[in-house]
Amino acid sequence: MCGRFNIIDDQAMRDLLRTLGFDFNFPTRINIAPTEAVPVIMKTDQGLAIHEMRWWLTPAWAPEITSRFSMFNARSETLDTSKAFRGPFRHKRGIMPASSFIEWRKLGQGKQPYLIRPQHGVLMFAAIWDQWEKSEHYIESCAMVTTAAAPAMDWLHHRMPVMLSLDEAREWMNPETSKARLQQIMAQGLSADLQAVPISPRVNSGRDKTAAVLEEEGDPVVIPGC
Repeated sequence: MCGRFNIIDDQAMRDLLRTLGFDFNFPTRINIAPTEAVPVIMKTDQGLAIHEMRWWLTPAWAPEITSRFSMFNARSETLDTSKAFRGPFRHKRGIMPASSFIEWRKLGQGKQPYLIRPQHGVLMFAAIWDQWEKSEHYIESCAMVTTAAAPAMDWLHHRMPVMLSLDEAREWMNPETSKARLQQIMAQGLSADLQAVPISPRVNSGRDKTAAVLEEEGDPVVIPGC
């Protein structure tokens, strides 16, 4: 699973936005947590667009907006059979750009947070999204797609986000991409080398948005792509 990530306004993120045709930058956001607003890139009839969405999917058919069920991650293995996820999977796919994400490794009775970042460039998480409207209330919300951790990463956690290359991201957003190809993309493992570095337990508090939560407390471990 993935319950925290970061967006840093650096050259790598600016380069991605320019490559996708956008002429603005994301402000830095640290320790983003579920239910917060996040940028999602999707394909529209007019080209690519970015919408701010609530990171906790509310299906269009839901009677109300709720956090009762964990809907910020969506398992790739059941996307096409889940009542909540199958519609968005077929018709509303996007990507969530990120500079890094946080994962916790169990150590004895506690957990050590790790910052996971790419060796080069930025991350693009596969996402699904939906629209919910009732009376005068309207929201767009999303979920990050997760899969079984690649062998090089399962020492850290048994799940990981589906991380896409630029070409895969374009395929993922394309409504014409076949279901077979989408399943292939979700099962492809790591598209690039990553680094995992232990960081301050201050990150445990989703309310702490200061740079101090990303303070490194050890040497990076390389996680090779496969």
